[in-house]
Amino acid sequence: MPPLAVVESTNTAYHPNYLPVAIVVGATSGVGQAMAEALARQTNGRAHIIIIGRSASTAAKILAGFPKPTDKDVEEGAKHEFVACDAMSLRDVRAVCRGLKARLNRVNYLVMTAGGPEANSMTEASETEEGINKHLAMRYFMRYLFTKELVPLLVSAKEMGQHAHAMTVLGAGMGVHLRTTDLGLHDALRGSYSFLQGRTPLIVALKGMIAGAAYSDGLVAYFAANYPTVAFTHIHPGQVLTANGSHIDMGWMWAPLAWVLGYVKRAVSLSQDERAKYMLYALLDQATDSGGIFIRGDHGDIVSSHSFDAATFESPWETLDAANGLSEKWGVLSGIPLKGYGGSDAAVANLVRYTEQELARILA
Repeated sequence: MPPLAVVESTNTAYHPNYLPVAIVVGATSGVGQAMAEALARQTNGRAHIIIIGRSASTAAKILAGFPKPTDKDVEEGAKHEFVACDAMSLRDVRAVCRGLKARLNRVNYLVMTAGGPEANSMTEASETEEGINKHLAMRYFMRYLFTKELVPLLVSAKEMGQHAHAMTVLGAGMGVHLRTTDLGLHDALRGSYSFLQGRTPLIVALKGMIAGAAYSDGLVAYFAANYPTVAFTHIHPGQVLTANGSHIDMGWMWAPLAWVLGYVKRAVSLSQDERAKYMLYALLDQATDSGGIFIRGDHGDIVSSHSFDAATFESPWETLDAANGLSEKWGVLSGIPLKGYGGSDAAVANLVRYTEQELARILA
């Protein structure tokens, strides 16, 4: 892992000759907030930073703490703004993306960190009004939709000779295999006991948390292969000490164990500002300039990566209809072994087909 001194010096050296456009989803708390604040400080306010979340009042306080751009910077397009979005609703996500595409001609950085209590709960599991498992809605579906909708703006930035990087912050490097059946966990939810909700850790909740992390591997693999000039990163945030981050809810039946684990978590956690330094390092790393897929650990270290030759590489998922014959070898992307990667060509195709079917059902 890179030493903190290297991380800080690398971040400090970031001074692009253009005014960067950054979108941070989930920037009203936690690592997302700290990353947006760190980017604002590093650019001294000379950036167009869009923070996306639910709370306008919280966002206003965060934006008020950003360095103010100069009049010249404002003339060049510098601004800091909040866009409200209920990321649990895919219809709301699409509406927000359409609004962004209508007024932006490029995006340099797309960072997705949103989670929230329902997406991180071990003791409760349910579905959204749109029929999506709540863990998967925040941990995967909204991230896939933001990426799909905004990737043309990332490509535009790259075509202008600028950085273009999409990052999902979740559970990278585990190498957990993508699910191949019951991808939406509907059967798992139906098979759970409702009277245990809130009382004890639920198997379906744990499955949702694990599946969301695995699906993020599939997300970055799919888009990196289809848009090889853009960098796509799945990164592990590590243990983060936030306002409520040290509390572990395992229900009243396991409350003593939860207290002990919470104490251990506090002992090994870093503050959200400290974690953000490593996340920002990974976001700005020059290794991503040539695009490709990056699986990174909690200190910004590269677990595995691969950059594709855009002129010669053929994505295994150019057409999802041709799924038969795709490799089922785990941890391998189009013949390229990737440490800590949980996908296979066949499993990613299966996941994306399922995702697109669900999006068509909801957004029709």
